[in-house]
Amino acid sequence: MELEIKRHPDKSVIILEKNVIIGSDAATLQNAVLDLIQEGSTTVVVNLSKLNYITSWGIGTLFHALTTCRNRDVEFYLSGVNQKIHDILEKVKLLQVFNIMENK
Repeated sequence: MELEIKRHPDKSVIILEKNVIIGSDAATLQNAVLDLIQEGSTTVVVNLSKLNYITSWGIGTLFHALTTCRNRDVEFYLSGVNQKIHDILEKVKLLQVFNIMENK
């Protein structure tokens, strides 16, 4: 998985550079989240604006990143959630679990 990471004083943003998240991407995203936490980030945002599709394993990957952050008192947000991804998260009852950051 290709990632771009932008560090800001108030948050770190992980931009997924791939249009699909599948199982083999799990370790890359999880390692990026762990690295940002170790660097002292208090808020992690995963930008999904380039994502066209997500598998159930990809959803699990995002959920794992969420729980990793919560267990370390780090805020976790999704941004750039398109309607297709929104509908998938709603269908699997995770829309209320993730904090969705509106695009600005």
